[in-house]
Amino acid sequence: MSVEQIEQQIRQLPAEDLAQLARWFGGYLAGRVSAAPLDESTIWHETPELVAELERRLNEFKANPAIAVPFEPDYFEDLKRQLADERAKKASAR
Repeated sequence: MSVEQIEQQIRQLPAEDLAQLARWFGGYLAGRVSAAPLDESTIWHETPELVAELERRLNEFKANPAIAVPFEPDYFEDLKRQLADERAKKASAR
């Protein structure tokens, strides 16, 4: 069975079965990833410029916590929706 055929079958699963598959697959991947050697090219590395910028912003916040702007109530739901939309675009492009 090809990956495309598996994807097609997964898309047809009811929500409850899909959730069960996601839990199982997450555990399966966790077991496989920890045993696999790390590929240095896929690991996130902060550049010195990024670290300096983050430290600057942190120091600025510590000096004046009032500059913090709270998240809007729907911020995370909107972010999830945007992420789902991007993933759907990539999936349909295949």
